Amino acid sequence: MVHISHVLYEVIWVRQEKYKSSQYNVFHQDGELQYIWNTYSNALLVLDKKDQEYLQAFSGIDDNSTTFNILKSNGFIVYEKLDEFGRICLEEKQEYFTYNPDYVEILIILGMKCNCKCSYCFQTTQAADLSAVMTEETARQVSEYICEQLKKNKNAKKLNITWFGGEPLLYLDTMEIISRKLIEYTQQNNIEYMAGVPTNGLLLDKKCFAKLQELHIKEIIVTIDGMRNVHCISKGMTPEQFDRIIDNIVYVIGKTRFMIRLNIPNNDVNDAIAIADYLYNKRGLLGKVYLQFAYLCDYTLSPMASQKAFVNYVHNYSIWADYLYDHYGIHVESQGRIPKRCYRAGVDRPCISPLGELYSCLQYAGNKDKVIGNVWQGRFFNDAESIFYTTIDLPSRKKCHSCNYLPICMGECMKDCTTGIVRRDCNSNKKLWLKLKLLKEGIRI
Repeated sequence: MVHISHVLYEVIWVRQEKYKSSQYNVFHQDGELQYIWNTYSNALLVLDKKDQEYLQAFSGIDDNSTTFNILKSNGFIVYEKLDEFGRICLEEKQEYFTYNPDYVEILIILGMKCNCKCSYCFQTTQAADLSAVMTEETARQVSEYICEQLKKNKNAKKLNITWFGGEPLLYLDTMEIISRKLIEYTQQNNIEYMAGVPTNGLLLDKKCFAKLQELHIKEIIVTIDGMRNVHCISKGMTPEQFDRIIDNIVYVIGKTRFMIRLNIPNNDVNDAIAIADYLYNKRGLLGKVYLQFAYLCDYTLSPMASQKAFVNYVHNYSIWADYLYDHYGIHVESQGRIPKRCYRAGVDRPCISPLGELYSCLQYAGNKDKVIGNVWQGRFFNDAESIFYTTIDLPSRKKCHSCNYLPICMGECMKDCTTGIVRRDCNSNKKLWLKLKLLKEGIRI
C-alpha cells in the first residue's frame, strides 16, 4: 500500500499565448461591411458588423473561435511578442546579402546603340558612352565569369539572364556567344536556364524569334508608346515601322511568355486607353497578352516636378484600370509582398555593362564612379556597392517604419535612396494599391 503522502503530483501548466492585431492591416469601410487587407500576407477578408466588433474588442486571447482562427491563419492577428518590422528588416537583409542563392539572376547590357530615339530613354541623361558595344572577347569573358560564379555556388538551381541595351536585338551574335556557353554549362550541371529580353519589337521578325527560342529566350517584353502617331513621334519611327512591330507581336503571341509595356508620353490615360482598344479589338489580342501601363519618369525634372508628374500618373492609371475592368473584365495586377525595394539588387545579382563592368543598378551603367567590379577581376567590395544597400531599418528611412503599406513598398527606389531624391508620392501609391487589390475582387472604390 502506498501512502498518499508519497504520491507525486504533476502540476500541468498551460501556457496562454497572447496575440495582437498586425500592424500591416489596412482597412476600408463600405457601408456596414469592412474590408481588411494584410499587406504582409496579402490576404483580404470582408468583415460583417459582428466580425468588426470582434476585432475591435479583441482581448489578445485565443478563444478558439472560427473568427480567431481565420484572422490568425491569414496574418491579421499575430503573436504579441512578434516584431513585425524586425522580421521585415531581417528578410530584406537576407535578400540583399545572401551569397550563393539557389536562384541566380544577372542583367547583361550588350550594347548602348539603338534603332529608336525614345524621347524618355534614361540612358541619354546618364554619363554613359552611348556608342559602347560588347566585343567578342568581352562576351566570352562574361560567359566565363558567370560560369565561374555558378561553379562556386553549390546551391544554384536556376539561372535567369536578362538581355538589355540599347536595343538588345541589334546584338544577336553577341547574345549567342554568351548564351551557348551558359546553356552548355547549365545543362551539364543540372541548372535550369532561362532568359528574357525587353525590345522595341522592330527586329522581332520570324527569323529573329526563331533564334531567340533557340537561345532559350522564354520571356519577351515589347514597348509600345501609344497609337501609331504618338508612338512614331515618341520613338522617332515611321508609320510602316509601327505596323511592322504590331505584326511581329501578333506573330509571337502565344508562342512564348509575352508582355506589352505601355510607355505613354506624359503618362496620358487617353492614349493608354486608345492603344488598349486597338490591341484588344482591332488586333484580336484580348485574353492573349498582358498590358502594363508603365510610369515614365523624366529624370531631367526637379524632385518636386517629378512627384507632381507621378501623382498625375497614378490618377491616370486608376482611370485606366477602371476602364479595362468595365470594358474587358480585366483585373490589373495588384501590388503584393516584396522582400526588398529593388528586385534586382543583391550581392549576387550584378548588372554587366558592354565593357564588362559590374554595377549594382542598371541606371548606373557607364558611370565610372559607380563601378563595383568587372568580369576579369570580380567584385571590388567598394563604397559604390556598399552604399547601394540602404536597408529599411536605417534612421534615414524612419518615415517608413510605421507605415502599414511597408511590406508591399519597402521604400523609395534604391537609386533615389543613394541620392536622397524621392520622385514618387506615398499617399498616391497607397490609394492605388488599395484600389487595385479591391478591384481584383470586383469591389469598386
